[in-house]
Amino acid sequence: MRVLLTGASGLVGRASAAHLADAGWEVVGLARRPTGGAEFTQELAADLGSPVVADAVAAATEPCDAIVHAAASRERHDHSPEIALTNCLGSQQMLSLAELWKVERFVFISGVTVIGRPRVIPITEAHPAAPLSAYHASKLYGEHLVTISQARSLGGVSLRLTAPVGPRMPDERLLKVFIRRALSGEPLTVAGSGTRRQNYLDVRDAAGAIDCALKSAVTGIVNVGGQAAISNRELAELCVTLLDSPSAIRFGGDDPEEGLDWDVSLARAETELGFVPEHALADSIRGLAAELRSG
Repeated sequence: MRVLLTGASGLVGRASAAHLADAGWEVVGLARRPTGGAEFTQELAADLGSPVVADAVAAATEPCDAIVHAAASRERHDHSPEIALTNCLGSQQMLSLAELWKVERFVFISGVTVIGRPRVIPITEAHPAAPLSAYHASKLYGEHLVTISQARSLGGVSLRLTAPVGPRMPDERLLKVFIRRALSGEPLTVAGSGTRRQNYLDVRDAAGAIDCALKSAVTGIVNVGGQAAISNRELAELCVTLLDSPSAIRFGGDDPEEGLDWDVSLARAETELGFVPEHALADSIRGLAAELRSG
């Protein structure tokens, strides 16, 4: 079985490529820059913001049985045309390719943050969506495109991931900042009183959920997250304890998301996808610490 994986060089994409290859899939990777990874049967370089990318991919490789669409621009400026071109037009193009190939499964990678701010806890798939940025709005747009395509018999599912963590994650993410400071003995600064709670998803579990989605017939939206939510204060304490660090924990500044609770329900993922996260946050922290130590 062949799968086209977009965003193959990204945080979730690279982990998913390795997992799917180990599971016996032929993985065709699509990214702006090929990775040279041995896990890929073939790698394609393409710009998802091109209106002819679907035709270009179809001409460059044999049809695939499934598509995992994980690529996205995370441009922060709401008025950047890259968001609309890469995330919106790109999703349209991949769905067009799915129809051309008559793929059996289309897995779209979205995020729980399309809801905006949590209003009902735990957060289920029925939580109202109110994206707070153009990036999150583009993800919601992609979800709607997948839903529309289901009316044309496409077996599509949108996975709303929580906060993915793992190798090659951006340096500015809070968890990586805490780990780096704990390793160097620097103070860990927690904004506000540290009550904001987040659910961290190990990218290996994200890859496992994608594998489950490819093997299932589930459609619609499914939340995918880690084992439990944790507050910023608890996260800092866990990093210091696990890494046997002398770092002090300090509190300072305002946290505009003080008190927000990203406690996500994984009930649908467990009952319909058969997905249960296997990696505890402690495992993720140790893995990231090892990556930072190795340089």
